[in-house]
Amino acid sequence: MDRSVKCAIVHNTNHVIHRSAMSSPENPTRLVRIMNFLEGRLNLFKRSDCALITDFPEATIEELHLVHDEGYVRFVKNYCARGGGFLGDSTYLAPNTFKAATSAVGAVIHANKIIATGEVDTSFALIRPPGHHASTDSFGGYCIFNNAAIATRVLQKEGLVEKVMIVDIDAHAGNGTMRIFYEDPTVLNLSLHRDPHDFYPHDGFIHQIGRGEGRGTNINMELPEGCGDEEYLYILEELVKPVYESYRPDYMLCLAGFDSHYTDIQSNLQLTGNGYYEFVHRLKELNKGKLCVVIEGGYNTTENVNLAHMLIFSLLGESPPYDDSLDGLSSSVTREVKTRTLLEDKLGELTELLEDYHRF
Repeated sequence: MDRSVKCAIVHNTNHVIHRSAMSSPENPTRLVRIMNFLEGRLNLFKRSDCALITDFPEATIEELHLVHDEGYVRFVKNYCARGGGFLGDSTYLAPNTFKAATSAVGAVIHANKIIATGEVDTSFALIRPPGHHASTDSFGGYCIFNNAAIATRVLQKEGLVEKVMIVDIDAHAGNGTMRIFYEDPTVLNLSLHRDPHDFYPHDGFIHQIGRGEGRGTNINMELPEGCGDEEYLYILEELVKPVYESYRPDYMLCLAGFDSHYTDIQSNLQLTGNGYYEFVHRLKELNKGKLCVVIEGGYNTTENVNLAHMLIFSLLGESPPYDDSLDGLSSSVTREVKTRTLLEDKLGELTELLEDYHRF
């Protein structure tokens, strides 16, 4: 790849064939509107420092099997061949979903490979269906295959990396990723998400820190309602950074769900576009200027466009393209103080559990 390229956007254009017969928030419009903006109004790919990649290999069956049981992969393929349908847990399969899903996995593999091999410093995998709720033998929350987990295993199998750190900032816990790597010390999964006691997927609790040799390499930071930019950046400095420095991964990627944005009325989190920009910027700097971001959830199609714009500019090292900060008068001081107190209590509980494994 041309070394003038600072960021590669890797996109599975065939995602449009993954479409539910019934209404679903997880539909092609999520990415179509982003791409229409990036290619049309923004004219992003006329720039020499940003490349669009749509030609890459689909994930092979063997690559899927690095994470998923053979029986599960066979089930997905056969169910699609029979016409698909609604599976439960918000998840559906269409007749051509298997092709779209293996293409999404292939895109995430490619987006990470080009960083691991030194071709480019940053990338953004703009794909669907998402992946972080899918585990070894099950689907969930719109997710079929765990894109990031498979990409991680491919990088390890090919000898490109050994220790990997995954940072997940989707509003929902990356419970599929957690369960895949729960006993594996070579992958540290750190998820920042809404407190799951009363929020999907009702999994990903503070006390779930891994098992056996993997103990201490699974970290769930439960976020109280109302957490916004200050809280996310506080957690980055007080948890993500010391864990990174203690674990010392040789590769890191970020899973970004746009449902942590303040316009998502279900999550009740308060992250702004500026917060997404700054979090990714600091994560990239922590990782010596290299980072792959993979899109996960987020179903406000208008905000998806803006947030993709923010993240790409953060990866490019450009200034934020617009201002998306919350008016301080829009939320009460009492609530902000309560949120911060709850957050500090949860962080204290988590670091106490992890003190035998990481230095804080």
